[in-house]
Amino acid sequence: MKDQDEAEERPVAIDRSVFRRVGLQISFALLIHNFPEGLATFATAMVSARTGTVFGVALALHKIPEGVMISLPIFVATGSRWKGFLTSAIIGTFSQFFGAIIGLILYRTYWNSAVSGTLFALVTGILLYTILGNMLPLARSYDPADRYVTAWTLTGVVFFSFVHSLFAFT
Repeated sequence: MKDQDEAEERPVAIDRSVFRRVGLQISFALLIHNFPEGLATFATAMVSARTGTVFGVALALHKIPEGVMISLPIFVATGSRWKGFLTSAIIGTFSQFFGAIIGLILYRTYWNSAVSGTLFALVTGILLYTILGNMLPLARSYDPADRYVTAWTLTGVVFFSFVHSLFAFT
């Protein structure tokens, strides 16, 4: 039993190429994810200032783990905090801003629920694949005894369910 505990405590060798691949996949997925977020931000602001404010607060809370999801693998892959931070900042702002501009253009010309539903379904599929196919297995490889990964994954789900429920009643 002691040998197993010691094996679990030994540092795991970091394969930077895996982190680089995961970081790029997450960045791409969130680049696509943030585009409809920009559309949603524009749409909620068009509904009312109150709705836009509530959405803005929820979005700000949502951006914290999103920034970590992008910057952490980039930091581990490159060893540069700045590269992680800048990648996160660019991905987090550029596509969302672009989505809001496109929202303004589409709002003035053409938009329907089929386009919206298709776009959101595509983004959901990309994010699910990235999380379930890459991020979760990578986390599990660094916690083979599953001391932390499952508990913290569920904690994240419960926390954001709680945050979402706070805004659902406003």
